[in-house]
Amino acid sequence: MLRQIIGTLVLLLMQVFAVTSQQQPTSSTTALTFNPTSCGEIINNEEVFIFDASQAHKCLTSLPFRADIASQLVQYVNDMIQFHSTLAYLADPPQSYQQPAVDLVSGLSQFQRDIDNNVFRNEYAFEAALNHLIHAAHHDHLELVGGALSPFTYAAPYRIVSVSSDGVELPKVYISDDLLANETRYLPWQPSAIRTINGQDVVEYLTQFAAVNSFGKLEPHADWNMSMRSSALEIQGKREAFHGAATYPGDFITFTFENGTTVGPLPWEALFCCNGGVGPLQTGDELYDFFVLGHYPASYDENLEADMTTISNRAAPVITPLNNPAYPPKADVTEASYTRDGGALLRGYFLHDSSLAVLSIPHFVVDRKAPHSFSNAVKQFLAQSTKAGLKKVVIDVQQNPGGSPLLALETFKIFFPSIKPWASSRRRVHPMANALGSALTTYWQNLTMDRPEYYNLTANEWVVTGRLDLDTGRNFTSWDDFVGPTDRYRGDGFTKKEQYNLSSTLFTMKAAGIEIDGHDNGQPYKPEDIIILSDGLCSSACALFMELMHHEAGVQTVVIGGQPSYGPMQAPSGSRGAALYKAENMHRDIELARGIDKSRHVDLPSRTHAFLITTATVNLRDQVRQTDSSATPLQFLYEAADCRIFLVPATWYNYTNLWKYAADAIWQNPAFCTKGSRTDHTQPTHPSVPGKPYNASSTLSNLADSQSEGHPSSLQDDSNFILDKVGSPGKLEGRPCQLHTDCAGQLSCQDVQVCGIEQNSQKEFYGIPEKQKRCVEWCDNYTKKCVGWGKTCYQDNDPILEQPFPGEYHTKHCKPIPPNDCPLSTYKDDEGFDCYGTKDTLTCYNRRIPKLPRQRHPLYATVKTGAFAQLARPEQNARLGPSSMTELTGQTQGNTPLMRNVEFWLCTPTNIRSAVGTVNNDDGVLSCFGLKGERGLFVG
Repeated sequence: MLRQIIGTLVLLLMQVFAVTSQQQPTSSTTALTFNPTSCGEIINNEEVFIFDASQAHKCLTSLPFRADIASQLVQYVNDMIQFHSTLAYLADPPQSYQQPAVDLVSGLSQFQRDIDNNVFRNEYAFEAALNHLIHAAHHDHLELVGGALSPFTYAAPYRIVSVSSDGVELPKVYISDDLLANETRYLPWQPSAIRTINGQDVVEYLTQFAAVNSFGKLEPHADWNMSMRSSALEIQGKREAFHGAATYPGDFITFTFENGTTVGPLPWEALFCCNGGVGPLQTGDELYDFFVLGHYPASYDENLEADMTTISNRAAPVITPLNNPAYPPKADVTEASYTRDGGALLRGYFLHDSSLAVLSIPHFVVDRKAPHSFSNAVKQFLAQSTKAGLKKVVIDVQQNPGGSPLLALETFKIFFPSIKPWASSRRRVHPMANALGSALTTYWQNLTMDRPEYYNLTANEWVVTGRLDLDTGRNFTSWDDFVGPTDRYRGDGFTKKEQYNLSSTLFTMKAAGIEIDGHDNGQPYKPEDIIILSDGLCSSACALFMELMHHEAGVQTVVIGGQPSYGPMQAPSGSRGAALYKAENMHRDIELARGIDKSRHVDLPSRTHAFLITTATVNLRDQVRQTDSSATPLQFLYEAADCRIFLVPATWYNYTNLWKYAADAIWQNPAFCTKGSRTDHTQPTHPSVPGKPYNASSTLSNLADSQSEGHPSSLQDDSNFILDKVGSPGKLEGRPCQLHTDCAGQLSCQDVQVCGIEQNSQKEFYGIPEKQKRCVEWCDNYTKKCVGWGKTCYQDNDPILEQPFPGEYHTKHCKPIPPNDCPLSTYKDDEGFDCYGTKDTLTCYNRRIPKLPRQRHPLYATVKTGAFAQLARPEQNARLGPSSMTELTGQTQGNTPLMRNVEFWLCTPTNIRSAVGTVNNDDGVLSCFGLKGERGLFVG
């Protein structure tokens, strides 16, 4: 159901693609004919995942368009992008920027005008146009996923690769399987390069295709590489844009080769995301309700719930990512991990015949179960490579999407422990940012260290007094001290430049779960003996790592591929932003600030909308360079690699050869660098300024049928408010219901426990959880919306929870933790703590539990008990009720279970019958409770 899983699905499903079949359609694009059940023919075919793109397009264009829902989404995106740091630069970029300008706010205003003027005939046309606008920002950190673009991804029948015959001649485009077969099997024929696609020159066609379907890259060279087959991408379980396009590319594709042969027309393929996982959907209206609004159709059968929990592995086996012939069969060093497959792990290879040590870094992601496994592997790699006498190091960051900036800083410190990293950033100043920063920074400053919130908010983006002022080297004293603005660009103001306080273990542990200590044994290699190899698709934390290594340590960079042209190419062409900010975190921070300071409600309206958003992010902070007096974000500077190389037949499928080739280009034979690409990074050159700015109106005219009625726009260019013209289904959460149709948005009607009152002839009981039907949020293991109560739902910041194996996709509803907020509101003890129980037997306790030793999370233990909630300390023989808790620790003392290493336990009545696991929180391990097959996980 979600585009986050589409890359994995493509990897699994494309193994069974038959690329030899040919069909003879009458045209490259079929005329649309309305079929009211076209969606049902796809969605309810449980044995098939792959369909012709024309089928998918007919289905999607049958989705109705609702102007009220679309307006809510446009306003939501407009408010969200106020936090995006580069709005002014995108609208009027410096000449060094290699993509067209785009005014996002004006573009959204144009969208609202077209909504008001009835331009859009169907939901797909609207969402595809909005997708193009957001992608026009070319920023990995700016993303919106959900709705009608979620069900399908599109794949060409063949995969392609761009290869030079000798590294000097310009590359040509080949069918990758042809080239691979010729290189590995020594076939008696030579592959022929592709001359045209659909009658258009192959370079022109693929350049246009990449401009539409590549995401988040800073120049056309990187867009081009995103369409090409890459083993560095495959090993992570993903596929390239030519095999995973988000928007409809047409019905058919025809390849004409230089030897005169033609293959096709062949149908573009559409891969359906959720076979067997969405219930019975037949019409476009039902598909709209499910994918756009997020609620079930009237025909939904709760008895089928078991069938909708997983995209079954019976259709395609899980492919082990390490089975990739491009890499050596065995790594000399491998990161230890509990949560990721082998292809996503840091690996080290020792090429003794060339005296090369190669460190392959596919990401900078902290394994929460083994937070130091990444840095330990880097240290092990350096220790073993120097011990083996290897003279040079190649750091391969191909297809590295980033991760934790603190882990990138830690890796840099391991290589160069004596260099203090610059790594400064700043934010865009706007009213909502001021309201958030003022409220949360002030709140945190007034907390005492024994409060859980003190630790939990330490690394929050809006608590700035824990960060360093670049100008003074000291902590900011307040939000006003931080906010400035000190820099301005085209009307936008920016805060002072901030740095992470790497000496604060409290901050780094909360932010990334690591301590940044560098390398204990000094600098293992000189910068001139290290190169970084990239395909340009290095983003976020990867770009930060490259910035530090290249500009602060002097390490040289080599970049691979790009369009078939000579000249320089940028090594980090993904996002160079400092902080990805998720909409779910934005919502959490806004609600927290609204609760802390009621006066902020005007500046921070509650964010409500009916559209089902699975992922939404912005770039909160820019990276700026120490030597740049203009303080231009790194996103807009041209960053040419020291050397650019083309792939050749012997290197595109064999990374051992590629690593040696890149090393030789720097240290042995500069002629391997392509013509005009050898660049002194202190005086970068860049190509000419790109073409015309992005125009939302021209895009809309290509994607929607116009039926203008001249209604005025309801969205102003400078708007910063939340639409509330239409009551959002989000406000329905918690309301009584009988059917799923009583709820909407991301809500489902389910039996949950609520606070009830029970009366009998003797006593009146308060605070008793009882089951009633309520609208609750639904969740899955990719959107991580909630911790599931007996369900499989996930949450980013919970170190216990893991992602499933590739191919597993679970969708459930979020059952709230049974309420323990049902106090006898009129009863409090002497200290003001709420009391629970009956009127004549009160148990009072403070729900603000002190932190565990070593600043670990407080722990809530939940067990079934016939008694009401009580506070139990380990040193007390407190009775918790008639139900046994022996399974909790495996030990009892008389009738009282032993609770080891716990300062406080908060016990509340629930429907859970037993506890599973042991308590061992002195190592920070949090236990899970519930039935063995349905565990509920709790963090204070």
